[in-house]
Amino acid sequence: MDPISQALLGGVVAHAAAGRKLGLRAAGWGALAGAFPDVDVAFGLFADDIAQLQLHRGITHSLFFGPLVGSVVGWLFWRRDQSNKDQAKGESSSLLSWFAVFVLALLSHPLLDACTPYGTQLLAPFSDARFAWHAVPIIEPLYTAILLIGILLLRYAGRFGWLVSLLTLLLSSEYLRWGWIVNQQAIDLAQRQLAREGVVAAQVYAFPTFFQMPLRRVVALSDEQVYVGFITLDQPCDIVWQVHKKIEHPAIDALRNTRAGKVFNWFASGIVEEQVRRTEHGFVAQMTDLRYGKSTDASRGMWGVRGGFDAESKALGQAGLYYGDMSLSLDDVRTVWQTAYPGEADACSRITAIAGT
Repeated sequence: MDPISQALLGGVVAHAAAGRKLGLRAAGWGALAGAFPDVDVAFGLFADDIAQLQLHRGITHSLFFGPLVGSVVGWLFWRRDQSNKDQAKGESSSLLSWFAVFVLALLSHPLLDACTPYGTQLLAPFSDARFAWHAVPIIEPLYTAILLIGILLLRYAGRFGWLVSLLTLLLSSEYLRWGWIVNQQAIDLAQRQLAREGVVAAQVYAFPTFFQMPLRRVVALSDEQVYVGFITLDQPCDIVWQVHKKIEHPAIDALRNTRAGKVFNWFASGIVEEQVRRTEHGFVAQMTDLRYGKSTDASRGMWGVRGGFDAESKALGQAGLYYGDMSLSLDDVRTVWQTAYPGEADACSRITAIAGT
């Protein structure tokens, strides 16, 4: 999730748990702790793109990181209060309160990240499995607004501030649950449609798109084909599938066996589309992340890896170079919102339009 939402959630969680003892200090330090796990981005400053995929949402996003680091930091803050006799404005300080601030705020970060499609290594360093519940996009303005309003109200809530933060936490959590339900509904509708069309042996996934909840990107993987489409749960209509035939080729096999291919396939949880095209010197093989994309054309995904290979599938230069196009124009954002919330008259026509872009 974006850093602002992470900080706001950390502040809300910490204040709900320890606000009665620590006051607004709980929200302030909780916000810093809530954003802190993204420090792992700095680990990849001197690493290549492929290594960055492994480093981000790794050890600092583990479920073990918060309890371990948060307990140490909480103890240090409690010791500081004890040595300074810091009882400003009549606020009391306890070891358990400081534990709650840092442990829970640090834990809130990976749990929120796991609600997005990107995937989070919750069990690092004991497992590199990526967990993703596909409830919300990485940036979701309404979710962020709920947290922001709750934080702003704390200043005026006085001794009832803990209740404001608790209600904010409950409301924001319910919003995340709604996003998960929307995703499951999209999967169910897609499965029913595929069954009507005679496609029964396919694994179906749904993913949130940009800045809103109803519009979902749907991907179905069968043994022989890949289906990509969009559906809005605001006005559901039949998905306009673009069907891609899976291919086998020595150049694709070679790309899969590169370091970049192995890491990228792990990063995308195997939800990838593979293409190969002939060139003057041999072939270019490409692996694209199907979870993200502005159209149903799998070859135009937002990121992937590719490499050049000769006629004998030997690498031409450095095979497996990362590529990406994560740009979003105002027209892209406008199209997404209009498709997510169409009028009744043009719901299906908008879905058809975005599928063809």
